[in-house]
Amino acid sequence: MSIPNQTGSHAIGLRMADRRGSAMQSVLDRLPFQWNLWFSARLLPLVAKRGSLGTLLELATPDDSQKADYSGMSHQEILRDVKAVTRRPWRMRGRRCLREGLLGYRFLAMAGYRPVLHFGVIPSTMATNRPRAHCWISLDEEVVLNPATEPMLELFSYEGSVPTKLPGMPDFG
Repeated sequence: MSIPNQTGSHAIGLRMADRRGSAMQSVLDRLPFQWNLWFSARLLPLVAKRGSLGTLLELATPDDSQKADYSGMSHQEILRDVKAVTRRPWRMRGRRCLREGLLGYRFLAMAGYRPVLHFGVIPSTMATNRPRAHCWISLDEEVVLNPATEPMLELFSYEGSVPTKLPGMPDFG
C-alpha cells in the first residue's frame, strides 16, 4: 500500500497549521521575558526618583539567582523589545537613554551577554548650568543601543561590578 503524496489544499493547510503552531509557541516562550521587561520598566522610574546612580547600577545587575533563560534570544530582539517598552514613558521622559540603557543592560546580562554601559557628557555643555549627559550600551566594543549623535566625553563605563572611571573622577555612591 502506498502513502498518497500530500499535495493540494490539505497539504497546504497542514503546513500553515505547523507555521501557526510554531509561531504560537514562539509567542508563549517569550511571555515570561515580556512580562519581566514590562514590570521592570514600570518600576525603574520609582527607584530612580530616590536612588543614586550606584543603586540603579546595582539593581540593573542581575545576580546568579536572577539570571533567566533568555539565552535563545538575540541581542537585537532584546534591544528591540526594550525600545518598544520604553516608547511612551510615564516617568523619566528626559532620561530616555538612561532608562533604555539600564533595562537593556539588565536583560542582555540575563540572556548571557556581557554588555558594557557607558556614560558620557557633551563637552560643549559642561560649562553651562544644564550639562547634557548620555548613556549607551556596547557589546564586544560595538555600540548596540543609543549611539551618540554628538561627540561625547566618556566619564565611565559599567561592566557589572565596579564602574570603570577615568582618573580624577569622583567615586560613585
